[in-house]
Amino acid sequence: MAARVIKALCIGCGVCTRMCPLGAISVQVKTASVDNALCDECEECIFACPNGAITV
Repeated sequence: MAARVIKALCIGCGVCTRMCPLGAISVQVKTASVDNALCDECEECIFACPNGAITV
């Protein structure tokens, strides 16, 4: 199961995109989005998110 974004908590800051080693996260319309095909569940984005908006 890939990471998923809790849209109500995401502010689109982009910290998760910079921390993802696989480039699986992008920010579109002020909300992060995870490409499930690229995500390997490393959880770097979870630790990086200042709002706790990403979960696995």
